[in-house]
Amino acid sequence: MDGNKESFRRPGLVRRLFEFVLPHYCMVCGRRLDPSEQQICITCYLGMPRIGYEMDSINPTERILLAEKSLVRAASMFIYDKESDYSNILFHLKYWRHPKVGRWLAGIFARELQAKGFFEGIDCIVPLPLTYWKEIRRGYNQCMHIAKGVRKVTGLPILRNAVIRKVNRTKQAGLGKYQRWHNAQGLFEVADAGALRGRHILIIDDVVTTGSTLCSMIDTIVSVVPDIRVSVITLAIAGI
Repeated sequence: MDGNKESFRRPGLVRRLFEFVLPHYCMVCGRRLDPSEQQICITCYLGMPRIGYEMDSINPTERILLAEKSLVRAASMFIYDKESDYSNILFHLKYWRHPKVGRWLAGIFARELQAKGFFEGIDCIVPLPLTYWKEIRRGYNQCMHIAKGVRKVTGLPILRNAVIRKVNRTKQAGLGKYQRWHNAQGLFEVADAGALRGRHILIIDDVVTTGSTLCSMIDTIVSVVPDIRVSVITLAIAGI
C-alpha cells in the first residue's frame, strides 16, 4: 500500500467540490467514494484478491502460457470470479464505459512490477486488439486503456496497429476450454512485422482464462517474426 499512496492522496479543493456535486461510487461494493478515493474504495482495494509476483518463481499466468517458447514473463493483478463483487471491475471496464478504471489499476500494478524489475529489457507495448467494428461499437479498446496506464509509469511506447484482429467470432465467455481454443484460432494478423522484428514486446489483455486468445496472438506473431520475445500483463486471471 505504501507504494501506491498517490492513488489515494488528499484531493484539492476543486475536486472535493466536484465530488460533492457529482459523487462517485465504488465499482466493487457501490459505496459512495470519499474525495480521497478513486474508482474503488479503500476497503475494497485492500480486500482485492491479489496475486503476488516474484521474478524467480512461476506464477499462475505464466503456467497458463508455459507452452509459448517466446514467453519471457507474465503477471496478473487479481483473481477474477464471476460470483465475486470484484467482477464488477471488468464489467465497468469493458461494458459500462468506464475505461478509466483500467488505466488506474494498471498504473498501480505497473509501479509494483517496476520495483521488481518486470519491465527490464521490454521495448514496447502491444495491446490485444479488437476488430475494427467491435471497437467502433464499444467506443474504445479496454486493453489500450490498460496499456496507457502502464505507459504512464514505464514510458514504454505503444504499438497500435502492428497486430490486428481480423475476425470476431463467438464470445469466449461461457465456452469450455476446448471450445475456447478452437474459437481463438486465426483471430489475428501481423500488419507491421518490421515494427516487431527483434524486439521484446509486452502484450496487454484485460483477463486471461485458458490463455487461448493470448496464445493465438503470440503464435501468429511468432509465425511471422520468429525472433520475437514476449511478456504479458493482464489485469485479472480467471479459473484459479
